[in-house]
Formats: sequence, structure tokens, C-alpha cells
Amino acid sequence: PSQQRNPFTLPSDEEVFRLRDEEKKERLEQRELRKSQKIWEKGLTTNVTTSRKLGAMLREAGTGIVGANSAASGKAAPPHAASGLFKQRRQVQDKESMADLIAKKREMFLVQMSLDTKREEIRKLEEKATMKEEALKKSEQMLEEDALRFDTFLKENDKKAHEAIKRAERETKLKNDKVQEIKKLNQQIQMVQSDMSKHREALEDCMRYKEFLDMLTPAEWFEQQRSEKRARQEARRAARIANKKRAWEEDRRRAALEAVEEERRREEALAKQKGDNSTNKKAQRASLDMAAAPPPPILDVPEADTNSSSGEDLPMYFADPAQLLDIFQALEEQNLFLIQNSQETEHALEELKATFREAQRSMDTKTAALRSNIGDLVGSIEEERAKAEQLRKRMCATTNTTTTGDSFTLVQQEELLRQLHGKVREVYERCGFEAGSNPTTLFMLGELESRLEDLLSAIAQMPEEYVVKAEKDKEKKRRERKRAEQQALQERQQEERNRKAIERSLQAPRRQAGRKVMERIRPSRRTTHEAKEEARDEDEDELKH
Repeated sequence: PSQQRNPFTLPSDEEVFRLRDEEKKERLEQRELRKSQKIWEKGLTTNVTTSRKLGAMLREAGTGIVGANSAASGKAAPPHAASGLFKQRRQVQDKESMADLIAKKREMFLVQMSLDTKREEIRKLEEKATMKEEALKKSEQMLEEDALRFDTFLKENDKKAHEAIKRAERETKLKNDKVQEIKKLNQQIQMVQSDMSKHREALEDCMRYKEFLDMLTPAEWFEQQRSEKRARQEARRAARIANKKRAWEEDRRRAALEAVEEERRREEALAKQKGDNSTNKKAQRASLDMAAAPPPPILDVPEADTNSSSGEDLPMYFADPAQLLDIFQALEEQNLFLIQNSQETEHALEELKATFREAQRSMDTKTAALRSNIGDLVGSIEEERAKAEQLRKRMCATTNTTTTGDSFTLVQQEELLRQLHGKVREVYERCGFEAGSNPTTLFMLGELESRLEDLLSAIAQMPEEYVVKAEKDKEKKRRERKRAEQQALQERQQEERNRKAIERSLQAPRRQAGRKVMERIRPSRRTTHEAKEEARDEDEDELKH
């Protein structure tokens, strides 16, 4: 039993189809075999077939049943062999025990159950195959229907495409027509715009001319036109008020008549009892009520309605070209008068400018001359102060020195002061002053300084070219005089050198014996007397010039 296969497992599809084919072959073989058998042999055929099947199943399960080899060969046994086999099996069955019989029965049951299971599976597979075939048929039918629908769709699509093409052509034609119409309208719009621009330019020109004419229009004309416009507005306002009052009176009269008529109809039934007297009294009372009614609210007029304008422009002042020509002539005369006045004013202004420039030039010249004179005077003052300081130092030196050597004595100082006084007096007299009262040196120097300042101020007032020319002439003369003095001095020195040379040439020559002794050269020292003599010569030269 351990070697037997589990009968409850489902076989594969290949095994099921193989068993089915084998069963078909066995049926065919049995049918052919039974055709040649005798009648008594046909009863054993079923048992032989059953035993053959059981042998094949037992062989597959590995039970080793006798007769399995003959069943596995697949060939039909002859009749005598089948009967012998049956007899042997009967003998074997008699010998088998009850346990073997039960085991075989059990195996037969299992085999039968396996066969039933396989048949059920085969049936299910056949049903599935049938269902698959039906599904395939339905699929084919659906494919055919889809093909038909697809053909129908293609036809409809082609039809729609043709219709769309026709509609597109029609729409294109309409579009072209609209484009042409739009172009025409654009051309018309451009023409209208060009006309509008021309009219606008003409309007601007007219408005500019109108503004110009309004500028020329007298102000009294505008005041007169405004007063007339206000009068027209008041007249229109009075007419509107009268119309409203008339309409109000008509409405009030109509309302009163309607009220009387309604009252009469309402009390018509009662009028039969009261008589005509009451009716007459009511009519009189209604007329009195109308007469006593308050006046209409005429003054309750909106502010916008009181001074409403008619929208018309004010009439122009210029109605005749002659008016404009008269105004132009008046303006031209006024312009000529103003031009003449402006020319005279410009001429006077030019004269004032020329006078101012001349005065400014002369003042600048005088200022420059005064500044140069101030500079010269400051330099002269500094030089005089330096000279005074030198003289003061000399006086101090002479008072502190002794009478020995080259120093000045008091007599020499007095002589120097006397010479200075003489030179100052000479210059004083040459300048035109009178020296009869014997003035002092300081007084004469003060007078000379004041005269010098007057001369400098006079020079500052002189023309600049004349002053420059005079200065050049004076400088030239001074240089010539200085040059002549230097030449005379050089001639005197040359004569002195010539005289000394002649004297040396007349002397007897001296011969020296031996080598000449070279002495050490010492720097030359100027004596105080020589320095003072040189300073005095310089002072005299300065006084001369």
C-alpha cells in the first residue's frame, strides 16, 4: 500500500486525454473481437474486459495482480486463453484470504472513484471547451458587428468630412467676403478720420483766430453781451414761470370742475329731496373755494432752471473787416511810438554805458598809479629808514671811538652834517623854495617830502603813456650820466696807473741775491676809514640822483 499512488489526486489533462483515447481503442477492439466470438464466449467478454481494466489499474498502482502483463500488452486474448485465465483466477480467488479480497475491493473502489473523477473532469473540460467555442462564436459575431459598425463609422466619417470641407469652403468664402467688407469699412473710417482731422485743424485755426480777435475786442463789448444774455435768461425764466402758472391754474380749474361734478353725481339722489336751492348754494361755495385758493408756488423753481443758458455763443465784435483794419492801424501807431521810445531809451543807455566805461577806465588807471606810487613811497620810506639807521649807527660809533687812528672826530661829524645841510638846501632851492630864513635840515626834508607827494599825485592824474615815456627819458638820462661818470673814473684810474708805471720805469732796477722769500698771503682788510669813505660816496651819489 505504501507503493500505491494517492487515488484522490486529480490527473493532468494529458493523462485524461490519453486514457480517453485508450478507452476508445479498447471499445473498438472489443467490438471487433465480439464479432468473431461465439455466443457462450460473449458472456465472458465483459468479465474479461473488466478484469483487463482492473489489471491495468493494478499494474499502474504496482499491486502485481496476475494477468496484468496480458492486459498491458493491449492485444485481445483468444477465447480459449480467456477461459483458462478465468479458471486460474477462480482458483486463485479461492485461495486468497478475506483480507486480500477486502484490499482488492478497496482498490477497485478507489480505481472506480478515480475513473468517475476523471470522467467528471473530462465532462467539465468538454463543457469549458463548448463554452469557449460559444465565446469564440460570440467574439466572431461581435467582431463582425464591430467591423460593420466600423465600416458604418468610416462612411459617416467620410460623409462628415465632405460636409466639413463644404462648410469650410462656405465659411472661407464668407470670411473673405467679411474681410473685403472690413477693408472697405476701414477705408471709409480712414477717410472719415482724415476728414475729421482736417476739420479739427480748421477748427483749431478758427479757435486760435477767435482767441486773437477776442484779445482785440474791447472789454465793454463783453460786458454788454453778458448783460444782454442775462436779460434774455430772465425773459426766458419769466416765460417759463408764466407757462407754469397758467398750467397750474388750468389744472386747478379742471380739478375743481371734476370735484363739483363728482359731488353733484354723488348727491344727485339727495338733490331731489332738498331742491335746487341747495345745489345752487354748493356751486357758489365751490366757486368761492376756487377764488380763495392759495396762489401757485411760482417761486419754488430749481436753481438750474432760473439761469438756464440757450447754448449759443456770444456774437463777435468784428462784423466788418474795416473794424479789424482800424484796430491794426491804431496798434501799429502805438507800436511805432513804443519803438521810438525804446530806441531813445537804448541810445541814452548806450551813452550812460560809455560814460560809465570811461569813468571806470580812468578810475582804474588812477587806482593803479596810486597803488604803484604807494609801493614806491613805501620802498623809499624803507630805504630812508635804513639810511637813517646807518647814520644813527655811525653817529653812535663816532661818539664811542677815540680820536686816534682812522676814526671820525667831532669836527669831522660837524663837517659831514654841514655838507648834508648844504646838499639838502641846494635841492630845496632847486625845487623852488626860498631858503632866506635859514631853515633846518629836517624842515627842508619835510617840505621836500610834501612837494614829492604833490608831484606824485599830479603824476597819477597825468596820462599813463606820458608818464611812462617821461620815466623812460629820465632813466635814460640817468644811465647816460652814470656811464659818463664811470668812464671819467676809469680814465683817472688809468692815468694814475700810467703815472705809476712811468715812475717805476724811471727808477733804477734792484737785483736780489738768493732765493726770493715767499710770504704767506693774508686776506686784505679794509680799514674803517676806507669803508666810511665808500659809504659817504654812495650817499652823495644817491643825493645827486
